[in-house]
Amino acid sequence: MRGNLSTPFSNKIAENNFAARFAEVCGTSEPAKIQRLLKISYQAAKNYLDGRVPDTKVLMLIAEHTPYSIHWLLTGKGEKIVGERHEDTLIPAHQIRALIREECMEAVNELLGRNRESRVVELQPEKIRSEKISTPENVSETRERTRRS
Repeated sequence: MRGNLSTPFSNKIAENNFAARFAEVCGTSEPAKIQRLLKISYQAAKNYLDGRVPDTKVLMLIAEHTPYSIHWLLTGKGEKIVGERHEDTLIPAHQIRALIREECMEAVNELLGRNRESRVVELQPEKIRSEKISTPENVSETRERTRRS
């Protein structure tokens, strides 16, 4: 049976906002997503988000699959990102969204013949309505149905 492993070091980590750094490293604060990402139990992910320090095995997984420094994760001090990013390194979701948004803006500006400084309006997902786009085939089918009626 495991006893309480609370030490001055682990208490100091908990006080230093470990949970927020852990969520940043994983790219989410949702236990289910972290569970799938690190292949750990849901409860373990929840415990880590509550500030419990992961065991060595989980810290090694994080070190292998992310560019984040384990020292920074545990203490909040030092370099946040270490080494060069490898092809198999996980990228946090917020960074992926930012990259996609930037690429889309560049593509739209290019299509509109504008330079990079042009403004693109960002639509909020909750304000976008689903609409059917008519193709030439759909238009002629709709016209035929209307004539028959």
